[in-house]
Amino acid sequence: MSRFRVAIACSLLTFPLMVLGQVKLLSVSATELNSTDNANVVYTVRTTDDGALSLDVLTGDGDVVRHLVKPDAKAGEHELTWDGRDSRGRPVPDEAYCPRVTLQTANVRTEDNPCRRTGGEVLSDLKPSITSNGDIAYTVESAARVLIRVGVKHGAMIRSLSVWRPRPAGRNLLRWNGFDESGQIDLRTDRLALLATAFKLPDFSVITTGQAGLDYRTWRTAQGWPEKPDTPVDGGAATPLERGGIRIARQHYMARYKDREPRITVRFLDKTGKPLNPARKTPDEVRVMVDLHPEDRWLMQEQLYEVAFFVNGDFVSEEENGYVPIGWLWNTAGLSRGRHLLTVNLTGFTGRVGTKTIAVQK
Repeated sequence: MSRFRVAIACSLLTFPLMVLGQVKLLSVSATELNSTDNANVVYTVRTTDDGALSLDVLTGDGDVVRHLVKPDAKAGEHELTWDGRDSRGRPVPDEAYCPRVTLQTANVRTEDNPCRRTGGEVLSDLKPSITSNGDIAYTVESAARVLIRVGVKHGAMIRSLSVWRPRPAGRNLLRWNGFDESGQIDLRTDRLALLATAFKLPDFSVITTGQAGLDYRTWRTAQGWPEKPDTPVDGGAATPLERGGIRIARQHYMARYKDREPRITVRFLDKTGKPLNPARKTPDEVRVMVDLHPEDRWLMQEQLYEVAFFVNGDFVSEEENGYVPIGWLWNTAGLSRGRHLLTVNLTGFTGRVGTKTIAVQK
């Protein structure tokens, strides 16, 4: 190699090219924000060059809730403040919101987007327990979306208590009266099965509170934002299933306005198709008709699902290629006299579960 080429190689190693216009989120002053307290959170951002600095507060679905800007930001550290309100000055629903910062210089536009590059790592060891008051206590090591379901051991799932709700790091307490979704089964027995799992929120996320009566999907629709399908998860660069050796939950990529369970309806018919009152004596053959609640059909229309039937919490039958309305012929001749419970689980292939329990008299 000539001396000239050696000199060039050495200069590239010794003096790397400078990248101008970089921007980076450094911190957020709090991870929780109560909109009824007139409080706010402060994001600290660092830039390497002068330019127009902006911060977008995003929903979990990627919608811009608020656009904050410093049009003439100098190189260095900057603070941008968010008060928990949308662009119209109204409090946002109780949810988790993630920041994205952008720097526009004369020559280049760069951004730092933790909403895409972080979050989703599975947190499996929540150490759930039942308190003396019957509530559910659990711990998450970082701010996360939490799923908690209760059911019967080796049997029916009977209630979802938290469907990927954002919760702060540390010990959390979930109020529960001990009963199933339909108020028929007291689960505070040794047959209780408890599922608690979670995945991390993106870095710098802020969980808002104080607007429990404001439904997130309804609010989103009022903003004029279109509803989006769940993101196909293929393990590629856009939807990785692992980061730093830790598994990423598929639910991390799902639409957040769909974080709910579908409601289902159950009707009893006799052999002639005549409606039956389950509170009265049940005949030996009952046709059980299962359907989705009309207002929840949209939630399941993009996926396959299966329908399972349980008697007194124990599995008896299922239809793996589910569709609704679906009919199941229930032979009750072997049941003892008295009260029995029929539970129906409708489970989508993306993990959403609808449940309904009905008491019948034999």
